[in-house]
Amino acid sequence: MEWKRLEPMGVGSLLDRSFSVYRQHFKVFFLLVLILFAPLLLLQEVLLSDVSNMPLFVPENESNSLEEFFQNRFLGEEAALTDSTGKILIYLLLFTPISLLMVYPQMQGAAVLITQGAVYGEPVTLKGAIKQSYSRFWPIVGSTAVYGLIAIGVVLLIGLVVFLLAMLGVGVGSVFLEDLDTVNPILAIVLFILAGILFIALFFLVPGFFLLRWAFYLPVVLIERDGIGIGRSWRLTKGNFWRLLALYFVLTVIYTMLSAGIQALLVAVFGFSIFGQLLLILFTCLLTPWMMIVYALAYLDLKVRHDGTDVEALLQEQGASEPVPVGGEADERP
Repeated sequence: MEWKRLEPMGVGSLLDRSFSVYRQHFKVFFLLVLILFAPLLLLQEVLLSDVSNMPLFVPENESNSLEEFFQNRFLGEEAALTDSTGKILIYLLLFTPISLLMVYPQMQGAAVLITQGAVYGEPVTLKGAIKQSYSRFWPIVGSTAVYGLIAIGVVLLIGLVVFLLAMLGVGVGSVFLEDLDTVNPILAIVLFILAGILFIALFFLVPGFFLLRWAFYLPVVLIERDGIGIGRSWRLTKGNFWRLLALYFVLTVIYTMLSAGIQALLVAVFGFSIFGQLLLILFTCLLTPWMMIVYALAYLDLKVRHDGTDVEALLQEQGASEPVPVGGEADERP
């Protein structure tokens, strides 16, 4: 087996590497998502949409504008959901836990294994990756549940802090700014900007800091066979938060633009039809592997930076290139 070196990557080179890995192993990644993720998307569409009243192709009474279309779309969805309480309960109590705990983490784990094989030149098949990922089924489910509970706790705590600070700000403002006519408009603008920055920092950056630092528990549990993996993830991401934040900001912007553009195009051509929704699911299955590859490459990059995996690869290269002494040619050393 040819062991390839992996050097630390910046945001740009990591994204470029993700496109390269996806392009070279497109079939494997697409089949992975098609097998594990597409059925969930289809089931979600059945549970959350009124498929029985949905036309097969372009609706005959198509709205004249996108604004009218989306108004009809969401009003129809709201009415369908109101009449389908049972479907909503199935979605919330059965579909969501199964997809978030038992399917998506395993799919991400298989994607990590395939990406690792692609990077290091290891022969990994789709069947082997899925089998190896599901061999760690319960540890991954348990660690995902712990991560989810921690995430909910962090968000609720930060939300409570933001609410209390907002109430405090309203109280202080009502005391010191009783006469709004005497307030300097420049001071008011500055205070408004500072309040906005504080809100963003508290509600997004603070929980994002913790959730991103713990987010790489899954490959730790799968590959390194650590217990929960959250502590190891915290150590791996030490000193890398802003780089990871920039990476996922760029990733989110690109993904949102692509998905929104595709959805708008499908809506304009096919409207809210069964065929249009099937195409949307297909394009979602095409975009999802790229997100998973970026996550896997980010983990491998963190491992290189923290553990020096590139040094280990170099040593293996040197060991493989050295001739093996035979017979009496071997050096005899005391």
